[in-house]
Amino acid sequence: MRVAVVGAGPKGLYAVEELLARAPRAVVDVWDSRPPGTGAAYATDQPVWLRLNVTSAIVDGFDAWRLARGEAAPLDPFPPRALLGVYLAERWASLFERHAGLSHVARAAGTVEASGAAWAVDGAAYDEVLLATGHATDSPDGLAAGWSGPQALVPSVYPVSGLDAVPAGAVVASRGAALTFIDLALALTEGRGGRFTGEPWAPGYMASGDEPGSLRPVARRGRFMAVKPQPGSAIASAVSGAVRERGLAAIRAAGDASVALAVVPATARNLLAGLGQDPAGVEDVFEGAPTHADAVDALRASLAVATDRARPDAGWAVGAAWRELYPALVERFSLGGGLAFEPFAEAASRLEGVAFGPPPVNAAKLLALVEAGVVDASSLATDTIDGSGHHGPVAVDVVVDAVLPGPGVVTGAVTLPGRLVEAGLLVQAPGRRGVAHTADATCLSPDGHPLPGLAVVGRPTEDATVGNDTLSRSLHPARDAWALRVAARFEEER
Repeated sequence: MRVAVVGAGPKGLYAVEELLARAPRAVVDVWDSRPPGTGAAYATDQPVWLRLNVTSAIVDGFDAWRLARGEAAPLDPFPPRALLGVYLAERWASLFERHAGLSHVARAAGTVEASGAAWAVDGAAYDEVLLATGHATDSPDGLAAGWSGPQALVPSVYPVSGLDAVPAGAVVASRGAALTFIDLALALTEGRGGRFTGEPWAPGYMASGDEPGSLRPVARRGRFMAVKPQPGSAIASAVSGAVRERGLAAIRAAGDASVALAVVPATARNLLAGLGQDPAGVEDVFEGAPTHADAVDALRASLAVATDRARPDAGWAVGAAWRELYPALVERFSLGGGLAFEPFAEAASRLEGVAFGPPPVNAAKLLALVEAGVVDASSLATDTIDGSGHHGPVAVDVVVDAVLPGPGVVTGAVTLPGRLVEAGLLVQAPGRRGVAHTADATCLSPDGHPLPGLAVVGRPTEDATVGNDTLSRSLHPARDAWALRVAARFEEER
C-alpha cells in the first residue's frame, strides 16, 4: 500500500509520525517543493527577529530539544521561527533515517485524480492521499488581484526580502494592523539596522536612517490586537482550574450556540471575581467594544496587564476565557459538533484580536516605534485601503498588503484544495470556508459521500474544523484518526 502526504509542514509531520508509529513499514511519499519541516513560515534562513507568535511550549519536544542543544534556561518563550524550522527539519530527518519506505518528492503536487479504486498525484498511483497544505501564497481577496491604486504595491510581507522594494524615507501604508503588520514594522526597522534598547517592556528605538518616513497601519476595526500574557508571569497562571473546567463542561453540555457562547463572558466575570477585580466591561468587550478610545492607549494597557504591571481588566478576562475554553468551542462548533456555526463565526471575528494577539516582546517594540514616530497609529482612525489605493489625510508612497490569505478553501490556481473544489471533486462544507470531511479526515464529495482514500487536515478545512492551529498536536483529533485508519488498512492488506 502506498501513501502520499501532500505538504511537509507541521501537520504533515505529525500525520506521518502517527502513521509510521503504527505501521513502520508503510510506503509514504511526502510531496513538498520545500525541504520537509520548514515551509514558508519556518524557513531556517529567515531573520531571527521574526518570532513565534505562540509559546514554544505548544510544540511537543521543542523546549527539551532547545535545552539539549545548550540553550540557557529560562528559555525565551517566543523564539525565532527559524529555530523551530531547524527542529522540525530534524524531526523529519529522523523519520527518513528510521523508515526506508519514507521518501520526499521535492515538488509541489499539481493534481489529484481518481484512478480506479485508488488516487493519482500528478500521475503517480497511491492507495491513500492526505492533503496537509498550509497557507496559500496569494488570494483573490488580496490587493494584488485587482490593484489600480496610484501607489506602489508590495503584495505580501513574506518573504521579508521583498520589502527591499520599500525605499528609505517613504511613507508606507499597511493593509492590516495585526501580527503580520508587526513583522512588517520590524522588517523595515530592526531588519534595516535599527536597534531596540533599554527595558524589555519599555524599550527605546535607535534608528538606522534606513527606515520609512512613516508607517501607517490600516485596520477594519481600527485597533491593534491585545497582548498575550508573558509565560511565567502571575497573570499567565491566574486562570483557576476550577473555573476553566466549569466553563468547558458548560460548553460541552450546551444545547444551542447562544448558550455555549454565553459561557465565555460568564467565565470572564468569574475570573475577575476570583482575583478580586470588578467585572464591569466584560459584556462590552465580548460584544466587540474597544477597551480604550485610543488604539495606542489600548495596546499600552494590554501590555501592562500581560507583564504584571497593571491589574487584570475586562479585556484580559475575555481574552483569557476565550483561550481557555477554546478546546470545547472547537469541539462544539466544528462540523459534527451539533451547534450552529454562524454565531461562533461572528464571535470569533470579534475575539481573535482579544485572545490571540502578539507576544509582549513584539508589542513593546511596536510601542517603541510609535513613540519614536516611525509608526503613525493615527491612521487607524482615518485611513482606508481598497483596490483603488490608499485613502487618507496623508499622501502615501507605498502600500503593503499585510493581510494573509484566509484559511479554508482559496479558489483559483493558487492552492491544490481550491483547484479540487473548482474541479468538482471536493466541496466546501455548507456555510463554512473549509473542505467538508468526516471525523477521520476523509473528504466528502459534492453529494455528501465519503471519498475513500482521500483525506484533508489543517488550513484547507477551516470552519469545517474550527481553529486550525498548525503547531498544536492535541487540539484536533482528525489527523490521528486518519493515521489509525490507514495503519489498520495497511495491516489488513499485508
